[in-house]
Amino acid sequence: MRPFFVAHFALLYAAVVLRQLVVVLATLGATFAACTSVEVAEPDPSPPLQEGGAAGQTSGGAGSVQAGMSSRGDEDPSSSGGDPGSLELGIWPTFVNDPNRSRDVQAVSASVAALSAGSSSLPIFERWDALTFASGAPLNATWSRLDATVEPYRARRGKLTLCIGIVDRAVPAWPFGGGLDSDSARSAMEQTVDEALSRYGGMLAHLCFGYELDRYWAGATTAEREQLLSFLKQAVKYASSHPLRSTRTAIGVALSLGALSGEGDVPLAELNVADELLGVYDPLGEGAELKAPEAVGDEVVAALETVASLPGARVPLGLLEVGYPSAESVGSSDAAQLAYFQALFTALDERRDQLSLVSVFGLGDRAAAECEAEATVFGGSGTGVVPVARAAARGSMGLRAEGADKPALAEVLAAIARYR
Repeated sequence: MRPFFVAHFALLYAAVVLRQLVVVLATLGATFAACTSVEVAEPDPSPPLQEGGAAGQTSGGAGSVQAGMSSRGDEDPSSSGGDPGSLELGIWPTFVNDPNRSRDVQAVSASVAALSAGSSSLPIFERWDALTFASGAPLNATWSRLDATVEPYRARRGKLTLCIGIVDRAVPAWPFGGGLDSDSARSAMEQTVDEALSRYGGMLAHLCFGYELDRYWAGATTAEREQLLSFLKQAVKYASSHPLRSTRTAIGVALSLGALSGEGDVPLAELNVADELLGVYDPLGEGAELKAPEAVGDEVVAALETVASLPGARVPLGLLEVGYPSAESVGSSDAAQLAYFQALFTALDERRDQLSLVSVFGLGDRAAAECEAEATVFGGSGTGVVPVARAAARGSMGLRAEGADKPALAEVLAAIARYR
């Protein structure tokens, strides 16, 4: 048998096995959906949920589970926003990766656990170069893992937020050399959008381009900024007019919440080219100093005021990665994390009609090694205390640790019930 057919059969077989696992876990998730605990049983004995990275930011998998599915097959999830008092609230399915277990399995387990906890929307961020080859052809391993992670939400008629990282904070994330000002670059993005909408169109509540564009903008040359802005507009225009785009899918641009609340020097009016603006929260301020937990309310209010002041029709604000560390090493605690969420939801209670979504980061604490690698893309000093502090902060932002619920989890679950 030719090697190509052997490899193709292996990919298909792996996809079938992974999808069977999704069905099992989704069934378990439905069984425990009414429970407060977010631990989920798996087919084989395994550590608690905290032994599992961010399900929306991992790599691995094989084959394609949902390839070619039209958005019309998923159409009519519950509409975004719902009642005037409701708010779309999701939980990032974060986990501490166990190298001795399949990362795909852990990602699916975390997705089911977040869904079981009451998360109505699955937030996912993927670097563009993890989704596609330079030619624009899809990287099947990534899409297969996303298919499996998304499937529990699809089965429960949940929603999906997918952010495609043209940049990953301060660093480029496009899958080819050179700049963004070529026909091949535009074609590659169009193929990526095609792939996303063909797989998830009907359940895709938010499709955004980012990620934290202002961090890249701060270190880019004038020419690089012009290329990014032009490319962003083209990507938004293509996605907005796509025939597979659901009428419920908002196209957005993801910046840092700090930029939207007045920090930094970024042309927000020029970047406001889509249906909504999405702000990614950062619990660290200048010099990696931890912000006061109560400060989040003022930051959200400032961002809403900034968005309202932009020229043109007012667009809603979405919040991504809202969360706070609990680690003592960064000057925090479980009590401070709880105070953060209390302040956040107090601010949101009076302003939920101005927001398109809120996604909490995240379900479980994460491994130090993963967070240390991630810290390098935020910009600033590449050595010293800044990346160390950021890694420690991001690693302890989970609502669960070492198999136990943190006090903040109950606050988040109460908000989920209140905002339905």
